[in-house]
Amino acid sequence: MQKFLSGFDLKIIGIIFMVIDHVNSYLGNFLGWPLWVSLLGRFVAPLFVFMLVEGFHHTSNRQRYFLRLFIGGIGMYGINIAHNLITQTSFVNPYTGEFDIFLLLQGQNIFMTLALLFALIWLLETILKKGLSWQKRILLSLALILILPFLLLSEGGPYELVMALIFYFFRGQFGKIALGVSLFSGLLLAHGLFNFLSLPEMGSLYQVLTFDNEFMMITVLPFIYFYNGQRGGSGAAWQKNLFYYFYPLHLIIIYVLRDILMAINA
Repeated sequence: MQKFLSGFDLKIIGIIFMVIDHVNSYLGNFLGWPLWVSLLGRFVAPLFVFMLVEGFHHTSNRQRYFLRLFIGGIGMYGINIAHNLITQTSFVNPYTGEFDIFLLLQGQNIFMTLALLFALIWLLETILKKGLSWQKRILLSLALILILPFLLLSEGGPYELVMALIFYFFRGQFGKIALGVSLFSGLLLAHGLFNFLSLPEMGSLYQVLTFDNEFMMITVLPFIYFYNGQRGGSGAAWQKNLFYYFYPLHLIIIYVLRDILMAINA
């Protein structure tokens, strides 16, 4: 079967469904959207991770690639902090009674997750190289271990870490990727079913699975299957940088719209 999706095609598809997912997350209640809409965008983050791994292997300058993502992540922290300072009056954890840095930083930031994943697979590849001295291997392993907590606390970090490892180790082997993603998604579905059976107060099966919905990451597989390995697009600079500009801009708009609707409905 013909592989007809280029990297640029996947980027556009990811952006479209990312917007749907973020609109649903922040504005869905105001718009009266049904719960099943939350299932539509679960493939987006894994798709961006897949493209990250492809970019890792194709880029001619890994340092610049990482810095672009990392700077984007710092910029998103700035946007989220500014928004939280404007809209919130307290950053005290109600359980501990102490200042909670996560309340200040909260907000979307896939840039930082991708930057940390890029650093992790870069370290991992270097550690696994033959001929590396044991001193360097230990130092790089320590650096990898230091990155892990930040990655696990980042947006979607635990889920995307597993996806990144599957895409990295089984790159170019769709059957193994499909098996790995399916097994992981199956475990997540089992977790959702366990929550439904053990926590009846969470609601109906429909409510539980549309909330605990990460098992739908399996829907990334058709997009990976039809990926043709080509960059696609015209190669124009705006196409290369589209995601870096669009991501913060669309979130600022959604943040503002939600704040307005909350004020109106207060």
